[in-house]
Amino acid sequence: MEHTEPASDPLHLARWISRPSSRKGRLAGGNLAAPVFRRVFTLEAAPEPDCAAGGSIVLRIAGLGVHAIRVNGVPVGLGALAPAVSDPRRVIYYSRHDVTSLLRPGRNTLEVTLGRGFFDMVTPNAWRWEKAPWRADPRLICALTREETEDILLVSDQSWICGEGPIRFDSMYEGETYDDRCTPGDWSPVAVVQGPGGRLVERRHEPILPGTPIRPSWRGSAAGWIGDLGQMIAGVARYDLPLAEGRQLRVRFGEKIDGEGNLICANEHVHTPRFQTDLLIGAGRRLCWQPEFSYKGFRYLCVEGLERCPDPDEITAVPLVQQVRPAVDFHCDVPILNRLVTMMSATVLNNLHHIPTDTPTFEKNGWTGDVLVAMDSMSGLFDLRELFTKWLDDVAATQLPSGQLSVIAPTPGWGYLPGECAPAPEWTCILPGMLMHLADVYGDLEPARRHWDCLGRYLRWELSRLDDDGLACSELGDYLSPGYIDGPPPEDTRLSASCFLYRGLRQAAELAGRLHRPDEFSDAARTLAERINHAFLDPMRCCYATSRDPASSSARDGEYRQTSNLMPLAFGIVPQASRRAVLDSLVDDVRGRDHHLNTGHIGTSLLLNVLTDAGFGADAFLVATQRSCPSWGYWIDQGAITMWERWDAGARSRDHFFQGTVVDWILTRVAGVQRVAPDWAEVRIRPGLVDGVSQCRSTRLTSRGTLTVEWDLGTRKLHLVVPEGMVCRVDLGAGSGNASGEAGETGTVEVGPGESVWELLPA
Repeated sequence: MEHTEPASDPLHLARWISRPSSRKGRLAGGNLAAPVFRRVFTLEAAPEPDCAAGGSIVLRIAGLGVHAIRVNGVPVGLGALAPAVSDPRRVIYYSRHDVTSLLRPGRNTLEVTLGRGFFDMVTPNAWRWEKAPWRADPRLICALTREETEDILLVSDQSWICGEGPIRFDSMYEGETYDDRCTPGDWSPVAVVQGPGGRLVERRHEPILPGTPIRPSWRGSAAGWIGDLGQMIAGVARYDLPLAEGRQLRVRFGEKIDGEGNLICANEHVHTPRFQTDLLIGAGRRLCWQPEFSYKGFRYLCVEGLERCPDPDEITAVPLVQQVRPAVDFHCDVPILNRLVTMMSATVLNNLHHIPTDTPTFEKNGWTGDVLVAMDSMSGLFDLRELFTKWLDDVAATQLPSGQLSVIAPTPGWGYLPGECAPAPEWTCILPGMLMHLADVYGDLEPARRHWDCLGRYLRWELSRLDDDGLACSELGDYLSPGYIDGPPPEDTRLSASCFLYRGLRQAAELAGRLHRPDEFSDAARTLAERINHAFLDPMRCCYATSRDPASSSARDGEYRQTSNLMPLAFGIVPQASRRAVLDSLVDDVRGRDHHLNTGHIGTSLLLNVLTDAGFGADAFLVATQRSCPSWGYWIDQGAITMWERWDAGARSRDHFFQGTVVDWILTRVAGVQRVAPDWAEVRIRPGLVDGVSQCRSTRLTSRGTLTVEWDLGTRKLHLVVPEGMVCRVDLGAGSGNASGEAGETGTVEVGPGESVWELLPA
């Protein structure tokens, strides 16, 4: 939830400040050094936090694009990449820091260095961040207060001075340049400027903090020294090594190495030669530095300009990790399934940096469709209530007066037009999807109340642009299906667009009931379902076909894919009389492909759940544990340690979560733990639902507390720990029971809060 500060908040007495206009010219090479802002102030006595007459001293601050704070030369807080990225015309997040322990009686210095971030992006890129309508020189607003007495000790205003320090260049895409010969100086009075217009809101979601440093293993290469972390991270390198005056080190970062062992460090979407590169310039002393205004996605780094192999602690890798709580502890007796959970966990964490990103390496964008298919897997692994709520505000902030939403959030103005991957309901239906997700998983209807008008405008816009057949249209579809490396699949994307719009309309109707609002979308949903079935359901072949060639009759020529049947089945669009036949055609296709999936990001998120829920858990297990391409097992056999973007070995990114949605199936169907009522009020427990798994333990963090489910088909024991306020309906098998009660004839028992042990009957 957004928390707008009252008018009496000290930040409302502060002014936005920037470097003086005389210092805004470009430096050599067309770049700007990072500005350093300084304010010297005096305290008559040392702060006494425990004294009733004194109180803690707190700094509220927002530095756009990214700020680094020092009080009396000591870094403030461990948080990284603050403030959170947003559309600063709508909302600006500020941080709150208790700096009491860093202050002293007499003279004190507050110093803030600003990086560009996505506020003043200078790197030309495919999404046009360098042309963002808010773009301006970095600027700062802050206030230092004694909390208990509400005394304002200082605010940002014309009394500050500005200089430039050792950071000579910074870019979220290109990296940073650090010249150790430069120290902050050449001070000039600041310029008081206008802010970008957004409301100042305190950050409520979890901060990003540095993780445990990792020592790379080093080897020589033709270009320099290659370091291998043995894992994929999103973070930075920490440097602590002697460097002669004027000596330069170039350090490049990447996810992959080529066949000759050289680092691959390139990005076709960033239109400069430099990408994920730090440049260090020595001053004839030991250089100690860690970048603060960028982060990289990498497993490998290449150091050029160092004549010897780095010592173990001279160059280390530091992950930058959003501090979200783990939501599950899972283990079963099938190693590949455990490994997939571990891989997806690492991938999701690497893609949480104030927003859920599309790769920490190549894009750093909040692609809505990626989260729409993966949010169940993501929130199954981590408690994402606060982060999803924040990002949902970013999604709503992209809305145009017409009601249209961008396919990325935040956006600099990109993602609305053909050629910009838009329009695409399979992406922008994130709005109803996420509102429903927050309501169901976390019991939180407040986002739906707050964004209700936004939701209505969006859905009415989608309905206003239906084609002559009454169907929705999309630029994207089931993205990155096997064999289609350029993105969109070969089939008619009106099917996926219309299915997702149907589901979004149904979700809006459901939310209307919970919020006691008028339902204006149920009729539109029913009509759209009829049009989908009329246009795509082939009753003779019992599948949803999307061939552009009416003469074609083959289900293997690109007109039909598993996703074509999966969406209508999963979303409840298939007429009841046709449901079994459509399901059978899907199963036949899966078996005909020797249990290989034929799905992009949409179908992958649906396939295993649909199969298992229809009684084909054995087939789902064979797909999930497949080892040849396309499959997750193929990735593992190719050395994958995180999820990949594409099924083939040439995948651009190897740290991308939207094809890793097998994890939702593992955490729900394999574990046999499914939430069936909002806010975890009711849960269904089904041990042994998936053939091939005989032992499983799952500890889930829910909105009502921790639910533990542990079962063993060999010993026929089920152990439950159910939190207060939750009811579990447990499938045991006919006639089973325990000391606290007997199962009914169907083998289903109702279990309330507390710990219990049950006996399972053999199959």
